[in-house]
Amino acid sequence: MYSSGGCLLMELMKNVRAIFALVMLNGIKPVIRSPLWLIVMLAYPLILVFFIQIFAEYAVSEALVGGLISLVVMSGVALQADVVWYRVELKFQDMAVASPISPTVYMMGIAISELVYSSPAIALFLALMALRNILNISSIPMLAFSMLLCWLSALSLGFYLSTRISDIRHVWALEGLISIMLSMLPPTYYPISLLPEWAQAVSMLVPTTHAALLAKEAIGIISLTEHQRLMSLTILLLWTVILLMLARRKSVWREP
Repeated sequence: MYSSGGCLLMELMKNVRAIFALVMLNGIKPVIRSPLWLIVMLAYPLILVFFIQIFAEYAVSEALVGGLISLVVMSGVALQADVVWYRVELKFQDMAVASPISPTVYMMGIAISELVYSSPAIALFLALMALRNILNISSIPMLAFSMLLCWLSALSLGFYLSTRISDIRHVWALEGLISIMLSMLPPTYYPISLLPEWAQAVSMLVPTTHAALLAKEAIGIISLTEHQRLMSLTILLLWTVILLMLARRKSVWREP
């Protein structure tokens, strides 16, 4: 029993070291070398919040949730470019395949590095929420949980697609399209009640809609019934599990 536990601990430590190495390579060092990219990442959602504040001051709190979701989604899908670059241009994935690490460890290492890269922008949005008095200790658990599921869904989809793409130029267009489809078109920056009924029904099929509903309730913008809350949690969890399984089972790890 002790020997088995020791082996499991050694395997866990090996995976943690592998993930930390990937985070250093792809997250921390790029931030140090090129901090300007942090401004670029932050500008996209912050400009939308700025214009919403100009035209509808009452909707800024909703827009801050939308901006936070945009950053989380971009953090997830942005790994596409890195995975394709490492696989096609640098052949780095070939070295990872030859190493003892698993595809899951590789995906999580790249994903966490992207999250580290975007963490200053996420921290700023959380600070803006706190300044508007819509973020408090009681709202943090559900807000963090919904953002975590949103991030896992986005990164799973991004990783799966990145293993199917052979030209990095295709990633740039696809990354922007996914970000728009998941974080701008659904009711994340604006109330779902503004949509016609048919559009509300369609938006309920999108995982970020439910992440937004749960986050907005957590910070006190809206109120959900117990049924609505349970439905949003179920759909968001279901999407997360489906996309994680897709990334785990259908991603191309070894080149044919």
